[in-house]
Amino acid sequence: MSKEADSSRKSDGNPSQQNISLKAAIKKVVDVTNNTLAIFEQNTEETSTAFVSRFTSLVRQAKYIATRGMATYEQRGNYAPQIIGGTALVVGGAVALRRGRFPGALAGGLGGAAAYGSIYGYQDYYPAKSLKDYLPRKNE
Repeated sequence: MSKEADSSRKSDGNPSQQNISLKAAIKKVVDVTNNTLAIFEQNTEETSTAFVSRFTSLVRQAKYIATRGMATYEQRGNYAPQIIGGTALVVGGAVALRRGRFPGALAGGLGGAAAYGSIYGYQDYYPAKSLKDYLPRKNE
């Protein structure tokens, strides 16, 4: 091949022809980027949909369990002696096995008192409205 035929294949330095090839290259890069982003968006949407579906199912089950738990908790006053005695027995027994009879009896009593407080509440034992009622005043 001659140099003339080889040079005819190359661009002749015309800026408009170089502009067209630059525009085509930019268009190609934009198309590839858009296709890649579309694939990422589709995969993200599929993953998100599966996650939301499972999460919704778990939330529904948790709500049902919480509702049942609250209903049972509201009935705690009906079984107060059994709850208090069982708590005292379990806590006291566990401590007694590890530490001895006296610490077990003390822990059982404290466990029973805590169970009593959680069932009936402690608000009746503290009639003061605020901490200021317990602090001594300077004038006294």
